[in-house]
Amino acid sequence: MSEAQSENSEARERSLLWMEMLWEGTNITAQEEQRKEEVLTLFRTLVSDSRSKQEVREYVPWEPLW
Repeated sequence: MSEAQSENSEARERSLLWMEMLWEGTNITAQEEQRKEEVLTLFRTLVSDSRSKQEVREYVPWEPLW
């Protein structure tokens, strides 16, 4: 293999590695966004429950709830 072909091969390999890292970064970002949305949904539910003016009962272990 000539020196020019060797340089082209190395450049091609670097490009492929760069594209692979970019692809993995995109997938990780999408997963993080999905997790963030799940956590925000949970917090929104908690906020709406806390604003609903429901009577809060103190839990007594020996008292049946029905």
